[in-house]
Amino acid sequence: MNLICVMMDTLRTDHVGAYKDGNAKARSPNMDRFAEQSLLFENAYVGSFPTLPCRRDLFTGRWGHPFNTWDRMERDLPTIAETFRKAGYTTGLVYDTPMFMTEGNNLDRGFGSIEWIRGQGGEPWIADDLIDIPLPAAEHKVKAPGLRRYLTNQSRRRWESDYLVARTMTEAVHWLERNYTRDHFILWVDSWDPHEPWDPPQHYVDQYDPGYEGDKILYPCYGFSDFMSDAELNHVKALYAAEVTMVDRWLGYLLDTVDVLGLNEDTMVVLMSDHGHYFGDHGLQGKPWGDFGQLYEEMTHQPLIIRHPDCKRPGKSTSAMVQPCDLFPTVVELAGLKAPQGIQGTSYADVITGSNDSHRDLVISGRNLNDNWGTVPATISDGTWSLIYWPNKDLAYKHKPPRQETYPCTGMSERREHELFYLPDDPGQQNNVLDANLDEAKRLHQALLDLIAETDVDPDIAVTYKSVPGQE
Repeated sequence: MNLICVMMDTLRTDHVGAYKDGNAKARSPNMDRFAEQSLLFENAYVGSFPTLPCRRDLFTGRWGHPFNTWDRMERDLPTIAETFRKAGYTTGLVYDTPMFMTEGNNLDRGFGSIEWIRGQGGEPWIADDLIDIPLPAAEHKVKAPGLRRYLTNQSRRRWESDYLVARTMTEAVHWLERNYTRDHFILWVDSWDPHEPWDPPQHYVDQYDPGYEGDKILYPCYGFSDFMSDAELNHVKALYAAEVTMVDRWLGYLLDTVDVLGLNEDTMVVLMSDHGHYFGDHGLQGKPWGDFGQLYEEMTHQPLIIRHPDCKRPGKSTSAMVQPCDLFPTVVELAGLKAPQGIQGTSYADVITGSNDSHRDLVISGRNLNDNWGTVPATISDGTWSLIYWPNKDLAYKHKPPRQETYPCTGMSERREHELFYLPDDPGQQNNVLDANLDEAKRLHQALLDLIAETDVDPDIAVTYKSVPGQE
């Protein structure tokens, strides 16, 4: 069996037609077509959040939250690429997600070939004092330093084929054309799009907000969303939807190539994301931290669609609850390989092959640890109840508490509050029912304590999670 994994960073489920019966907020015809041939996971959820910690979960099959910070992947842990490579697989990585290399994070470890598509985010690539890079919006509305560098990196772009997702998917196609005749291979394609900045060609933007005039907030600040007017926020949503549609187009090019090369009969293809993004949801914008760090459904619910030659339910969906650390043991089992010791995730191969339709009883999502933030929230959900839990809420910040990025915030009430939501009646998580349902909150909190007990959490960190919601 061959394996192709395609990561699309920051893709929300409500922008994929297959998740919304064709009523999504973006057009995604290629993802929808792929879902008709695959098994769609309705309850895939973030484990460690955000980008870098999620990749660690995926590559090591181990939990990162709540004890692993935004840091390099440990060299002593076996990885998915190393495991397949030792078994004789050709292993390839094609990516533009900048922190794979720019921060020395060892995420490329184990891959036999590596193609880095340069220029994403604010990574240091092009320096050109001969061009002027004006910001497309008022400076206080955008992440100005990173946006300027990104726009400089993209200053030589002329055609849609020059855009980063196009370059990334095209390079993945080239890799397949050079390696599809191998006995076995694994190809990991990591696209940072549709992560911001959002600057797709205008013909995509016009599908969602034609005729807009005003600030183009390509890289909005994180925090409250009310620094934007209604028209500006609507255009930000349009830019994101347009970016998703552009990503879908170039993903289609890759998927068509898999078909043309005759790989469908012996290749497992995984489409996924690492987390969502707030667009005014709960009054928030982006992936804010500190007091704004709650992980609601819009952030934790992940797209996950898997096509496998032995899947007995193509075009169907499953309600099985799965998390990123489960992928490593799953693909190892399906490939008939032996999983290395130390993996903490559990295989859902039986869900893919159709002999089971359940996996986890609940899912746990959490932010990467950072002392500057004082405390980091976790979300525990069983699909019916969802608890947002703040460990040691009174833990003092070591530095000035982060509020928002470049715009003022005054009169803000305490936000580090435990919240419990009953999802069947409140899918938007607007009504905190903690006080009336303390037993449910205690049950979910105990599941978090159980995870901490089962993993190698430092005792000084573990103790901060002991406080029971509603009993402080």
